[in-house]
Amino acid sequence: QSPTKAVYNARHWNQPESEALPAPPVLKTPSVPVRLSSKEAIHKDDGVFKAPAPPPKVIKTVTIPTQPYQEIVTALKCRKEDKELYTVVQHVKHFNDVVEFGENQEFTDDIEYLLSGLKSNQPLNTRCLSVISLATKCAMPSFRMHLRAHGMVAMVFKTLDDSQHHQNLSLCTAALMYILSRDRLNMDLDRASLDLMIRLLELEQDASSAKLLNEKDMNKIKEKIRRLCETVHNKHLDLENITTGHLAMETLLSLTSKRAGDWFKEELRLLGGLDHIVDKVKECVDHLSSDEDEEKLVASLWGAERCLRVLESVTVHNPENQSYLIAYKDSQLIVSSAKALQHCEELIQRYNRAEDSICLPDNKPLPHQNVTTNHVGKAVEDCMRAIIGVLLNLTNDNEWGSTKTGEQDGLIGTAMNCVLQVPKFLPQEQRFDIRVLGLGLLINLVEYSARNRHCLVNMETSCSFDSFCTGEGDDSLKITGQIDAVQALVQLFLERERAAQLAESQTDELIKEAPTAQHDKSGEWQETSGEIQWVSTEKPDSTEEKDKKEEDDEELDLNKALQHAGKHMEDCIVASYTALLLGCLCQESPINVTTVREYLPEGDFSIMTEMLKKFLSFMNLTCAVGTTGQKSISRVIEYLEHC
Repeated sequence: QSPTKAVYNARHWNQPESEALPAPPVLKTPSVPVRLSSKEAIHKDDGVFKAPAPPPKVIKTVTIPTQPYQEIVTALKCRKEDKELYTVVQHVKHFNDVVEFGENQEFTDDIEYLLSGLKSNQPLNTRCLSVISLATKCAMPSFRMHLRAHGMVAMVFKTLDDSQHHQNLSLCTAALMYILSRDRLNMDLDRASLDLMIRLLELEQDASSAKLLNEKDMNKIKEKIRRLCETVHNKHLDLENITTGHLAMETLLSLTSKRAGDWFKEELRLLGGLDHIVDKVKECVDHLSSDEDEEKLVASLWGAERCLRVLESVTVHNPENQSYLIAYKDSQLIVSSAKALQHCEELIQRYNRAEDSICLPDNKPLPHQNVTTNHVGKAVEDCMRAIIGVLLNLTNDNEWGSTKTGEQDGLIGTAMNCVLQVPKFLPQEQRFDIRVLGLGLLINLVEYSARNRHCLVNMETSCSFDSFCTGEGDDSLKITGQIDAVQALVQLFLERERAAQLAESQTDELIKEAPTAQHDKSGEWQETSGEIQWVSTEKPDSTEEKDKKEEDDEELDLNKALQHAGKHMEDCIVASYTALLLGCLCQESPINVTTVREYLPEGDFSIMTEMLKKFLSFMNLTCAVGTTGQKSISRVIEYLEHC
């Protein structure tokens, strides 16, 4: 063996004979001849005269460039005989790369194994077990991320395309869909997967179909799914009602066009998904009139609100879906929404959450409410906003939708109450939203429908609940009792317009107020030794307290200015919406023009046109130019200027 070659002894306990061991190499240091004198050789002292050090093992070389564009290259070189024995391992991966490779390989192995168990040629029990195992894996966010990153979701549901023919397999597939829908990210559904979801939704869940399977096996599957669903977010899932239809419906309601993509709006209508959601809304609304238990009432309100949120998202800027929903089963959605809004108007008076004492005497104010009552009131408020949101989409620039919606018994009156009376039963921060939504719905109803305009003009109502909130000593706007709807709207406009002016003047005063220069009392000038010096008379602590007080005062002034600005903005928007509604009533009706003019100060429309012009300028700054809302405002302004 060559002494320069490394030898590895696998059996280190068996030491070779000493003769077999290679002799260690002898390093010979090159001797350097030194010429010494005879006297020095005789009296040689090894402690003073030493041999020179061996040459360095590392040699630094500098390469001088030969061309102007080249740079100096410095390199360190080591002779081969000076290098210690070592083994070179090439392409060594970093620790993180190795871990990532291991995770990817584990995912690949798991998904290949589970996909092999999902195939149609496998026994039914094997397929069900594979789906449950995959759903259990998908309960981990990291596995769901891998599944989406590799585009495996569509492949999984394509393999399970025949699941609706087997009740237990369909239940497992619906559970897998539900687990995958728990993410806030896109669900990565394609048309085939959505079609499968709708088919699972259509499966009947009655006792007769359950008898086709072994009840013991079905209960085992349901128990596994129940335990699995308990590990994920399941706020709206009824764990005691684990069925294929229930899981598929919860999965569908968790989807929106924002999460699933714009194609979702079109495919949901073509595949029949909108039909099931509208039918679910009708079912929930029917329960509102019969449910007396507060828990069941909240469940019905939540169910209706979630369905309406999906319908609201798929009808925004989508005339095809709007027309389909208006025509479906003779406007069943509009009928159900009108009933639900009227029920909510009644319920909000019973479960009001108002902080102050302006509610009617027969209602329970918030301090006397328990947690359950407050919970029901919150559900009613959310449901009301969802109902009006759907109706806004169905009536926006749609004469057919406006006419169908206005035909519902009492709907226009309910919308008026949402503007004038309902806000007093809501918390202070929620009143502006419901009032603006109600005004927007009324604008859509009367803009293109002469019938709705006639109905609103001839209606009687009460004045706004906060009509006394004008300036002190101003009794000119106080009206009591039943009045015409037009008079109530003009009253609301004048109050909000004056409140906006007042808030604007107060904000301007806060901004213009400059801090007054005060005499500096922190010290005084003193003459000492012919020099004038400033001598401090305050303690450091008092200076810090003064600075802190000034900062607190500035922060308080800023908060006051922001509050006034926010109040001014809300008053301006309410006044602008009310002016737009009155302008729509005046269009193509000289009689309505005369009616509105009677209640305006000096019969002058200029106060309305000025407010609408400000609102239009604000919309031009914040919205895309040329929208239908801006066109409507411009048309109303032009019409009122010629009145």
